[in-house]
Amino acid sequence: MSNSSVKPTEMFRHFSLGVGPMSKNTVQACGRIANRHGIPLMLIASRRQVESKKLGGGYVENWTTREFCEYVRKECPPNSLLICRDHGGPWQHPSETELDDESAMKSSLASFEEDIRSGFQLVHIDTSLERRGVAQTKKALQRLVELYAHCHDFARALGRSVHFEIGFEDQSVDTDYPPEFSDKLHDVLKNLTDRKLPLPLFVVAQTGTKILETENVGAIKSAPLAVRHSIEQLAKSCSEQGVALKAHNADYLPTEKISMLKRCGVSSMNIAPELGVAETRALVAVLKEFNLNAQLERFLQIAFESLGWKKWMKPNSQASDADRAIIAGHYVFGTEECRAIKDAAESACCRIGKTLDLLLQSKVEESVERYVLASVGNVGAKHD
Repeated sequence: MSNSSVKPTEMFRHFSLGVGPMSKNTVQACGRIANRHGIPLMLIASRRQVESKKLGGGYVENWTTREFCEYVRKECPPNSLLICRDHGGPWQHPSETELDDESAMKSSLASFEEDIRSGFQLVHIDTSLERRGVAQTKKALQRLVELYAHCHDFARALGRSVHFEIGFEDQSVDTDYPPEFSDKLHDVLKNLTDRKLPLPLFVVAQTGTKILETENVGAIKSAPLAVRHSIEQLAKSCSEQGVALKAHNADYLPTEKISMLKRCGVSSMNIAPELGVAETRALVAVLKEFNLNAQLERFLQIAFESLGWKKWMKPNSQASDADRAIIAGHYVFGTEECRAIKDAAESACCRIGKTLDLLLQSKVEESVERYVLASVGNVGAKHD
């Protein structure tokens, strides 16, 4: 399948892997992989990663929403990467932590509107959060339908075609209980169709996948038989109701578990933290190789002090400060101080005929390609 033979609006119907745009290097790596295999990849930017300047911005390369879209379209092969919003919704940006219901909804709507104006092709509406906690299901579903209707109407008024992904639960180590999930899915889809809104392409369910530190701690690894049975039922419920099942937090899974998700009916899966760690480890290795000890120490310090690692830690974790810095490294890639550190590493690489960013990109490619090959095999890959 060649990218050029598939219309952009039809690409989501083929295998789709969602990849967090952790850095410019991640975007470049994904563009090459998509072009090489002839399979479009989804760039899934969370609001923490990429957001409009007016709403507080994001940590990835200091891109605004529009700048992110412009970079992808300019720098990557046409139709190789689909631009998508991941975890859009109220309280999904750090600036919204203390906002009341009305203000958080208003802020998330402004974010979605900028996504649509900028050319996002899919938006994930995630209403799982509440102010300082997790939303009750009834309230989450109500907010989801409200946001969905607004986004649909806003896109139509601009003459834009936007696809949807929906989710209304916080990530868990376990799977959803299939009968309960089916009932909730029926309720939300009925609400959408009653308002004459199109069905979403993807519905996020709990598939026994969850990231803590640099490991997938979900039940998919500890209880694979039970998880497989549940996922098959979840996928069947989605298929019967005209939508596709999507798994989040699929990072760090062994090849056989990636393949299992696909065999059980998962249509798409998301990865992100693994790629940030892969690039961070590659940068640390370069700094060590060239004895850039002062730069290495400073990078680990600013990464640790960012506190970006806090949300990923296991209870009673034994991880060292250096381990925590590796987990948080990608959160500081866009800072001026990190750029200066990379400049020193780039100069050292150039002296032996290497390019730093290409070295970093190669490590990201290894992680992403593992998911592509485990999901669809090597059939149809283009050879250079």
